[in-house]
Parts: sequence; C-alpha cells; structure tokens
Amino acid sequence: MSYSRFEGFFKAFDHTQLFYQSWTHPKPVASVIITHGQGEHSECYSRLINFFEDKQINFYSYDLRGHGRSKGLRGYSEYFENYVKDNLQFYDLITKKVNGKHPLFILGHSMGGLIQTLSLLQADQSAFQAQILSAPLFGLAVEVPAFKKHGAQLIHKLFPKLTLGNEIVYDMLSRDPEVLREYEKDSLRHDRISSGVYLGFVREFENLHNRVSGITLPSLLVCSEKDPIVDSRACELVFAGLGSKVKKSHLYGQEAKHELFNDIIRTEVFGDLGRFIDNQIGASK
Repeated sequence: MSYSRFEGFFKAFDHTQLFYQSWTHPKPVASVIITHGQGEHSECYSRLINFFEDKQINFYSYDLRGHGRSKGLRGYSEYFENYVKDNLQFYDLITKKVNGKHPLFILGHSMGGLIQTLSLLQADQSAFQAQILSAPLFGLAVEVPAFKKHGAQLIHKLFPKLTLGNEIVYDMLSRDPEVLREYEKDSLRHDRISSGVYLGFVREFENLHNRVSGITLPSLLVCSEKDPIVDSRACELVFAGLGSKVKKSHLYGQEAKHELFNDIIRTEVFGDLGRFIDNQIGASK
C-alpha cells in the first residue's frame, strides 16, 4: 500500500514558517515523528520511510529553522533552545492530528536526538508510546577548532548571525557511494552552524546526566560503537540514565558511520527499529 504525501508549513513559536511533510496510510497502526539533525532536512529519511511503507506506519517530519525548505538563515538560530520550542510546536500539531487513535512514536537523530530529549523534559510524555534515539548529540567526537571553541561567546556577542562551517565531511555520514553522491548534489543540505546553537548544545551536555531520569518512555538507542561525529560513550551514558523501565540499545561495528539509516548496514538497523516498534505496538493493546 503506497503512502499519501502531504507538504505544508506550520508556524514556529515566533511565527517563522517551517516546512513539514507527511507520509500516511488510511488505516495506520502507528505514527512516527522524526526530528532531523544539524545540516540536513526531512527528506533525508526517505530510505527509512520507504522501508516501512508496507507496514502501515505513518511518518511526519519537518525542517528545522534555517534548514531545508524552512525559512531562516542557513544554519542559524539565535539560541539552541529555539529548536526545542519549535519541536514542541510540531509535537502539538501532530499529536492533535493523531488524536490518540493509534500509538505515536518519536525519533530524533543526532542534534535532533538532543532536541527530542530536551523536548521530552517539557512535554506530556503520555502522548507518546516510545522514543527512538539515533546517534543522539549528547557529546562531540568531531574536533572543533580552538578559535571556534574558545571564541564562540565573543562571536555570539559581536556577530550573532555569523555562521561557520561545522567540520563535518560526508565520509563521516555514510559508507554507501550512492548516498555520498546524493549528498554532493543535495542543495538543501548545508554545513553552517551559528555560535548560539553551538554554545547551547555544549551547555546542555553538562546538564543532561542530572536531568534525563525524568524521561520514562520506553526507549531505543541505535549508534555506532565509534561514531565519527557524536561521542558514542556519551550516548551510552546518558541513555543509561533515562528513567525508562524499557530500554534497548543496539551498537553497531566501529566502521559504521553517523547516519545509520543511510549507511551500508541500514537494513540491519531498520530491522532493529521494526522489532522495537512492533513490540511497543503490541504493548499498547
């Protein structure tokens, strides 16, 4: 059964127009909200979504401000917290659409995983059946140049809208040559980040361990054993601190790259996601 597609915009907390899209079935058994990572956009999850097309699972995703087809300067947000506020707006929009008719899951990748985590600390968790964290940004593995690391406060004060490169190269994301060729041609991807965003997520790294016990949703973590972008060990430690009674983690070989859904092992990863979702759908009945 093929998806019905929808594209549109919704208003962020400050009325910025944010692009979103959906892939839906007439009789879904579940829905998944995706929050994407820094520099990418909602269309980057097409392989994941297509894998589940025959399983009657709806997907909803949006482009962060300054990303994809959403409005805003590329890679810019005055504060990292603005992403969280936007995400809560989108949760509210999709929660009302689903209206409790079937289980609702949330999936956050990389920076989207950190946004999702911070959102859950403010949201009504009972609206969701479970969460999936894909290589969540709970710490950095990629090396940040000293002038950015130590000059971020000054840059934010003097040139708050200045965006700089994010040190990420495509070979860190996937080992699939076809995927890498797509990245090179993808005009919606970018490599920019503002000092406000960088300072915000670094600040959150310090506080996460003391806060995440308040998250009690059933949770799945998928991550490379040695992610080239996020700190895999930090992913494990923060995940271990969740207050969830149901926690499942899958760590993939050290050669696995950051975007597991687009890496050469994606079929294995999709299978692990599918089993987790099926189990949680069963638990909801």
